[in-house]
Amino acid sequence: MADMMNKVVVFLAVDGFEAGAFKSLWECFGNLNASTRIAGFNADDEIKDDAGLVNTHSDMSFDQAGLLTPDVVVIADGITAGAVKDDPAAQSLLQEAFNRRAAIVSVDGGAAMLASMGFINGLTITAPAFLKDEIENAGATLSKEPISVSKNVFSAMGNADLQALCDMVSEYITGKMEQAA
Repeated sequence: MADMMNKVVVFLAVDGFEAGAFKSLWECFGNLNASTRIAGFNADDEIKDDAGLVNTHSDMSFDQAGLLTPDVVVIADGITAGAVKDDPAAQSLLQEAFNRRAAIVSVDGGAAMLASMGFINGLTITAPAFLKDEIENAGATLSKEPISVSKNVFSAMGNADLQALCDMVSEYITGKMEQAA
């Protein structure tokens, strides 16, 4: 794993999100010295998880997050993906990050956002089986592996080794991992 000092990781999150992968990845990127931020529909939105374990606020709106030019954008759950996949500011943030070769991270149902964006054509994506048609209609292949890396898109199931996923992203962002096929 590589130190991510001076790297910005933006988590997309909405009220009612699923906290499991979010919490694991937040802790991991924080332990790697990354600047971790939360983007929501608006700055200072109250963000609570679906189980009432996390209660926080967004640091910025999706528009403001795009101005940061983040090194990593994380969609850690399907609730967030479903809520923001039609939001123009969130779409712009993800598209711009993808085009800049920033790491795009999706866990579980977060892949629904990737499928709606249209940039996963030809990629291999790990996602729940219920997203198989959506992933394939977007031109991607659904992986049966717990973690997939395809170009600058890192995808995983929530029960995968999220520490390993975080380490792969840090190696990619710091230039220690060659671009994935």
